[in-house]
Amino acid sequence: MDATTLSANFEARERATHELRSLADEFAGKDMSAEAREKEANLLAAVADFDGRIKRGVEALRANENVTSLMGSFAGGERRSDTPNESDQLRSLGSPGQVGQSLEFRAVDKASNPNVLDRTLYGQLLEQAVERSTVMRGGATILSTSSGEPIDFTVVTGRASASIVGENGAIPESVPSTIQKSVGAYKYAYASIVSSEFIADKALDLVGFLVGDAGPAIGDGMGRHFLTGTGTGQPKGILTSAPDATATYAADAEDNTVSDALIDLFYELPSSYRANAKFLVSDLTAAKMRKLKATDGTYLWQSAITVGAPDTFNGKPVLTDDGMPNDRVLFADLSKYRVRMAGPLRVERSVDYKFMNDQVVYRFIQRADGLLVDERSAKALTVTPGA
Repeated sequence: MDATTLSANFEARERATHELRSLADEFAGKDMSAEAREKEANLLAAVADFDGRIKRGVEALRANENVTSLMGSFAGGERRSDTPNESDQLRSLGSPGQVGQSLEFRAVDKASNPNVLDRTLYGQLLEQAVERSTVMRGGATILSTSSGEPIDFTVVTGRASASIVGENGAIPESVPSTIQKSVGAYKYAYASIVSSEFIADKALDLVGFLVGDAGPAIGDGMGRHFLTGTGTGQPKGILTSAPDATATYAADAEDNTVSDALIDLFYELPSSYRANAKFLVSDLTAAKMRKLKATDGTYLWQSAITVGAPDTFNGKPVLTDDGMPNDRVLFADLSKYRVRMAGPLRVERSVDYKFMNDQVVYRFIQRADGLLVDERSAKALTVTPGA
């Protein structure tokens, strides 16, 4: 979130707060109508939502401070001042052993390269990381915290139930089945080593090189654990946490047996989760699903007609991940998986570590963890070996 968007959220919050005050004044000393109570509830929810957006925006802007100086070294030449203290930021790039050394900056043609500096390195890296993680890209809830101390979550394993009670009858107690689990912060780190010649000769490409190098590396590492992590020394993945489905099929089963099992899997998930649920499979399983047909000969798989939209099977989105085992099919509401980003993405530069090789090291560090907070929101089918 940039400063303009953050400011817009502040203004929207102010408008919602002003409406709340006006509503309170209008009904001062008298009961609110049902319509007014509904409006009040909506406004309170809007204010809470804007508060969350503002908090995340402030944290993101603070995180960007860690890469501001680094960004200055990627473009160069005769630069227009974008911020009042830009020259101070550029001077801060000097490292031990470089005092007094001037940096060469090459001009950026904003007309032909409008996105070179418009988006921060931080944002581009996180975008690449999210893109490489199917769980995050598929709708996992991402939480940002300033530090990495353990956070306790109440994980729901079963719902409470209500029953009919006769007049003067005792109301039975019913509470949801829960367990306490915590998320911490595992360190995902990556170092990219480039030669001084590369920096000098390809300054304009350096941002793209680092983003394309580090973003996928961090995202792939986190993404695999968010999917299949064991929970021991690494995040516990959603597939690992998902309860086993009753539905199954053999690896060499006929097409109608496979399609019936996948439809059974669909209905094993409680209806309250099915609306937002997605299939998550390997490429091999996706190929098998793509060939399945209904009794009238129509394919159960439907290719997306909108660019960027997922394909669907039996009306539900299908996502693929190369970290997904070929013998498992996950059907889950991915929003019930919590990804915790602890602290900002750290981007640091050193000219000392590889001094004798005349190389520069860019180090990227992100602390993260993940947890499925509602185990009823996912089911995992296991394919049995064929005959």
